[in-house]
Amino acid sequence: MKFLTVVLIVAAVLGAGWAYYFGEYYIDEYKMTDVVGNAALTWGAYNEARAHVELKDQMRQRGVGEYLTPEECTFYEDVGQTHVVDCSWYIDVQLPFNNGRRVNFRVAYAAEPGSTRAERL
Repeated sequence: MKFLTVVLIVAAVLGAGWAYYFGEYYIDEYKMTDVVGNAALTWGAYNEARAHVELKDQMRQRGVGEYLTPEECTFYEDVGQTHVVDCSWYIDVQLPFNNGRRVNFRVAYAAEPGSTRAERL
């Protein structure tokens, strides 16, 4: 076999291994970017109680992993009445050749009252 073919096969195997162990958690982070942004907009348009309900409903509808709950998210007001929804969590992934790895995630969005667009922090 040619050298380039071997390199491509090794890269494909490593990529498949990464996707097997870490892929689902990064997909959940991707889903949470939309969920948290919607919750921030809901808080800006209505109130905090409705934003909590929106966060919970969106997480359920989008099928976010059960390890991630709405309790990992904090709601607070920043300077100038800006409404911020900040979710941070971690997951310990067990790998076959070592003790494992902790992967940290954070998704935070801010929205002005009455705004139609949330801004990622």
